[in-house]
Amino acid sequence: MSKRGWLIYSVQDAEKNASFISWMKEEAAAAGLDLELRYIERFAFGVTENKLSLYYDKLQEHLPAFAVVRTIHPLFSLQLEQMGVKIFNSSYVSRVANDKARTHQLLAEAGIPMMDTLFISPSLYRPDSLPFDFPLIAKLSSGRGGEQVYLVTEEQELREALSAYPHQEWVIQKPAAHPGRDVRVFVVGDQIVGAVLRSSDEDFRANFSLGGNAQFYDLNEEQIVLAQKIMSHFEMGMAGIDFLLDKDDSFIFNEVEDVVGSRTLSATSDINIVRTYMAHIAAQIKEPESD
Repeated sequence: MSKRGWLIYSVQDAEKNASFISWMKEEAAAAGLDLELRYIERFAFGVTENKLSLYYDKLQEHLPAFAVVRTIHPLFSLQLEQMGVKIFNSSYVSRVANDKARTHQLLAEAGIPMMDTLFISPSLYRPDSLPFDFPLIAKLSSGRGGEQVYLVTEEQELREALSAYPHQEWVIQKPAAHPGRDVRVFVVGDQIVGAVLRSSDEDFRANFSLGGNAQFYDLNEEQIVLAQKIMSHFEMGMAGIDFLLDKDDSFIFNEVEDVVGSRTLSATSDINIVRTYMAHIAAQIKEPESD
């Protein structure tokens, strides 16, 4: 018997990812999973009669065994977890990976190589407190997909960047040795599935969605060990770990992509990461054998 699960998207993202959703449902069925699409905007959740509650279209619905959450809402994911639903990716991954400052705090303690970084609240920022010289990279801590990332070459440009989101946290970093180049390592569970080198000759950001190029990348042993060290701090479902490149092309941690896409991996290899992901989920929610 197939195990019932929810595939949760925002309405807007579901429209943009219709083919990916079909792919996920097809691979889920092949793995013995029944994956039902749900829209995050149609849920209401909280506490009813002193118990955690969840509504969909105003009705309390029978909870599934698991949920694949393809939107960023850590509190919602935690609600489902506390109600007994297995979440991919977990609420912890959603909370930490989608906050660049938190991710860097966590991994710096583990000795992961990264660019010199500052965490800045725009309301508290003063120019005379900045210990780094320009140029710098300014990133919204909650940004993703290469959006809300700015190359700033002087104080006025930094102020303009911060003013775009004055009530949110920012990450300020020294630039990497090779702007416009990075490597995304695709992960399912505790397995490295593949890696892609992304590059751009037009932009300091290498994101494929912003017009960058991509090619399959063979990881060496040192890079594999570094990726695995980062993976050990998260219970991954399917995710991407992004690395910048130092002068000698050694890896420098950049970020963990929680709701990761697979376009670059599919375009540069014959790896079916969705099939691997659904097999991983099926194994994670396997019912214990009876004596």
